[in-house]
Parts: sequence; structure tokens; C-alpha cells
Amino acid sequence: MPSTSENGRVSRPKFLFLGDHPAVDFANTLAPPPGLDIDFLCTWQDAIDWFVQAKLTRAASLHVPEARAAEALKALGAIRQAWRSVLSQIIAGGKVSDEFLEKLNALLGADAFTETLQCSGKKGFQLVRSASQHQGERLALAILAHQIARFLAEANLSYLHQCANTTSCVLYFYDTTKNHRRQWCSVATCGNRHKVAEFRRRQALSQKKWGMAGFPKDVSMLEEECSGHLP
Repeated sequence: MPSTSENGRVSRPKFLFLGDHPAVDFANTLAPPPGLDIDFLCTWQDAIDWFVQAKLTRAASLHVPEARAAEALKALGAIRQAWRSVLSQIIAGGKVSDEFLEKLNALLGADAFTETLQCSGKKGFQLVRSASQHQGERLALAILAHQIARFLAEANLSYLHQCANTTSCVLYFYDTTKNHRRQWCSVATCGNRHKVAEFRRRQALSQKKWGMAGFPKDVSMLEEECSGHLP
């Protein structure tokens, strides 16, 4: 649960960078039920903190007047909700909707940047693109649009998954492991929960087998009960 810091500001939980791609991590800033039931971006300052911690831009570039902060956060929330729906569709074997592509392309088309051709080595060249010239929420939306577009264009979407802990986790991740057998958003959390649940399940089966409410009877108790049946 969020706590109150010494300066009186409500501190939010730490961001979860478990998705192995900024676009996926952005989707995970919302964890609705049956997950943690947390929105990590409750204020525009939260959004700024996330972009900085994700190493996508500097805090000063995302400043917006206080009067526009709520509207800026709403715009960010709208693209996040649409993106989460797309991720869910992809995992289910569906395709990205034309409506989402139109929204994404509109954001990409509204970006402002320059490109220059520079020498690379003795005979080669490289096309170098500048950072976005936008500021505030327009910069935030432009960054997200590029991250999402790059993910869709470059990722192997068959490696996109939702955490296998579907009973209490809704986080997504992009499996970059060597054998591509990753199941959990985090082995330390959901992976361990699964191990505990499996242990309890096996324990319950063992208890049922022995017809007891606790652990199986120890050897001495069994010997005592069986002694009357021995020749």
C-alpha cells in the first residue's frame, strides 16, 4: 500500500521493470484485479518519475503546467489502456486492430525531429535522428508511440506472454531468455508463490491419503496401531 513520506507526499509503490522492453513495462504501470490492483501513474509526477527511471528522457523535458497535469495524465492513461488491450489480443492469437494502428500512426506523425546523414568510417554513412523536439505530454506520447511501434515492428510476438500466475497477476513480459521458457513475471514473487501453492496442494493430497487433518502419522504411531494385527 502507498505510504506517506516525511514531506507529506504520498509515496507510490516502486515501479515494476519486469517486462524486458519499455513498451511492455509501460503497460505494466497498471495492474488491475486480479493483480495488485494498483495504478502506478496516479499523478503527472509519477509519470515523469517512470520515464526517468525507464531511462527514456529527462524530467525537465516532461514538465507541464499544473493546470494541464490532469489532462496530460488522462491522455497517457488512454494510450496505456488501448496498448494493454492490444497486448491481450496478441497473446490470445489475435491481431492489432486498425483503430489502434491509426491512433499510433497519428502520434508518430505528430512528432517533431530532424535527421542528418553523417559519415561512418572511411566510406560509410549513417542516418542519425535527433531526439524529439516536443516537450511535456506531447513528448511523453511521442516516446511511447515510438517504443510501442518499435516493439511491434522488431519483436518476435510469439515471445510475448502474460505471467503464468493468472489467479493473482496480470503483468506482461517479453521472453528474452535463451531457451524462451520463461513463465513468470518474476521468479522471486510469482514463481515462489507457485512453488508454495504446489507444496500445499501436495500436502493436502497427502493428508487426504492418510485421512488426517495434519501431517501423516509418524512411524511409532503407525507401528502401535498395526501391532495388534501382527502375528
